[in-house]
Amino acid sequence: MSRIGSMIRRRPRRRTVVLLVIAGILGWLALGAWQLLGARDQLRSGADELQAARRGATVETLLEPSTNAELDRAEQRFDSARDKLRSPFVTPLRILPVVGRQIRAADRIEVSARTAADIASDAVADLRVLKERGAGAGSQRVELVRDLGEVIGRTRDRLADVDPGSSDALVRSLHDAIDDLNAERDDSIVGLDRAERTTDAVADMLEGPGTYLLLGANNAEMQAGSGMFLSVAPIDIEGGRLALGDVRPSADLVLPEGAVPVTGDLAENWPWLDPGRDVRQMALTADFPQSAALARDWWEEVPGGGAVDGVIAIDVIAVRDLLGVVGPVEVDGVRYDYETAVGELLRGQYERAGDDADAIDLRRDRLGDVARGVFAKIEDGGWEVDRLASALVELVQRRHLMVWSTDAAAESAWREVDADGALGSDSLSVALINRSGTKLDPFVEVAADVTTQGGVLDLTYIVRNDAPRRGPRYQIGPNADDLVAGDHRAIVLVNVPDGSTDLTVEGARTFMRGRDGPTEVIAAEVTVSRGEQIEVHVSARLPDGLDRLVVEPTARLPETVWTVDGESLEADRRRTVPVVGG
Repeated sequence: MSRIGSMIRRRPRRRTVVLLVIAGILGWLALGAWQLLGARDQLRSGADELQAARRGATVETLLEPSTNAELDRAEQRFDSARDKLRSPFVTPLRILPVVGRQIRAADRIEVSARTAADIASDAVADLRVLKERGAGAGSQRVELVRDLGEVIGRTRDRLADVDPGSSDALVRSLHDAIDDLNAERDDSIVGLDRAERTTDAVADMLEGPGTYLLLGANNAEMQAGSGMFLSVAPIDIEGGRLALGDVRPSADLVLPEGAVPVTGDLAENWPWLDPGRDVRQMALTADFPQSAALARDWWEEVPGGGAVDGVIAIDVIAVRDLLGVVGPVEVDGVRYDYETAVGELLRGQYERAGDDADAIDLRRDRLGDVARGVFAKIEDGGWEVDRLASALVELVQRRHLMVWSTDAAAESAWREVDADGALGSDSLSVALINRSGTKLDPFVEVAADVTTQGGVLDLTYIVRNDAPRRGPRYQIGPNADDLVAGDHRAIVLVNVPDGSTDLTVEGARTFMRGRDGPTEVIAAEVTVSRGEQIEVHVSARLPDGLDRLVVEPTARLPETVWTVDGESLEADRRRTVPVVGG
């Protein structure tokens, strides 16, 4: 009885010990789970901080104090995640076959993300050193650009060594985190690789020697993806120095009929305009390499022209944004700065000149003279490198600056960063080409509403003419037969992806359908009276398997308002959008 009683008395004690052990294990597991959840939250927060620093980043924004703060916060988040993942409550769990795999994967994510943050911080520090050095003059500029390329290349190579590992056999959250990190790394490597090739091309161009043809595009008289080229000048580049030659109005440089042979799609689509004799007629395609190559041939035949190594097109918006970087210039007693340039160049100069013939002749040189002042300030130095770099990138994305080169390697670099204004086989481009001989485009608002359901592209193009009731004839017309003042006659030119079929237009008179570079194209004529709004409907069956469209910017001001499958695009800049069901 005593032994049995003793055993009965010991059993509750053993149960108590077992229960205490179980409770301890459960508590330990709970603390480990709590640490893991905390590590997960810290990893997510750190990733968000990295995304915030990367999203929409330019050279200028990367050097802002807020970027350093975001990178510092990211590093702190990753440090906290590492501490939690390596805490005494979590470390023993690494030996478990399934749970341990998840913990080791989370640890690798933390190491990779922290390394990426360190790489970003180092790159920002290197950029800051370059900024403090300044652009300098001549060969110093070439050296600066090459050093920038080295920073970019070094950053890319370090990122290529970051390996978050495989996402196989992991829980969904870790699986997605690794896939996202790999995708972010790969995307950054591609972008940095493109940027390095671009800096190489810029450095080679600045080192020279070479000559480029500068085309001044006026957004008051729009063509396809650009304003009309109303002024021209050669730019000699050597040893980092830029020398702008005489700026000449293109109206004075019209060659005899047939002087420059036109071939390819320009010849097929626009034979009645003979674009080879007049640079003002060359932006009849949104595919700038076609226009640029023809402009090069034309310049060789122009008295006082000659051979060039490439063509650069800038417009009023480009001049405005560059003024914002280098500071104001004064031409004939008129001050041009970031705030006033657009109003002066697109409206003010016409209103002041009226219909006086002498004033009109002087005005034709105004955009070129302002551009000359901008280039002089760039050559003088004193501007901030990061601000100029950021401005140039943004101008390229909105087609306000385009560069085309006769050198295959340089042209490939310009194309890689969309600087050459080329259309692609998946491009969607819509243009409203001014055929009124007026400067009414600043008063014409356009919107493009696009849907892509069922493999069919439907485009509703809305054009509203808010021309003023009074103004000089040079500005508001009439400057063409059967028009009255304020009428806007134009060509709606639509480029759709290669292989599209059944391309039709309703609401306008179609007169051309064919090929344009790597795209299909259709053109129709409209006349929009003052105060009138019209709609033009374009339809095309997209090629099978097409899963995206590249929406090309129009370089208009006011900007084209884009809506694609119910989503409003942020701005009139190059965008890649999915095709519904593609």
